[in-house]
Amino acid sequence: MKSLKRTKDITPILGASFNITINNQQVRAAAGETLLSVLLATDHKRIMNNDHHRHCGAYCGMGVCHCCQVKVNDQFKQRACQTLVQPNMTVETLSNRFCEEGIK
Repeated sequence: MKSLKRTKDITPILGASFNITINNQQVRAAAGETLLSVLLATDHKRIMNNDHHRHCGAYCGMGVCHCCQVKVNDQFKQRACQTLVQPNMTVETLSNRFCEEGIK
């Protein structure tokens, strides 16, 4: 499995860390960190595929705009900015149940 590099961190990861998987690539994450922080550190700017098939990126970063919804452990529409990373978490960006299943 490929690994993602964190190139956009403001400060290095301190303390305990573990792996999570983003789009079939592993990356290190720290306890207490939000999923949005990991996505931005790995240079993911297009995070969500909305119901109108448009890509969106995080806008507010605090759970108001709904522009950072991703698929986490097979659960669609989880807000990356409100989700704390957990060991062995699996994340898919640009996923949308309505678009993938053709639901109208």
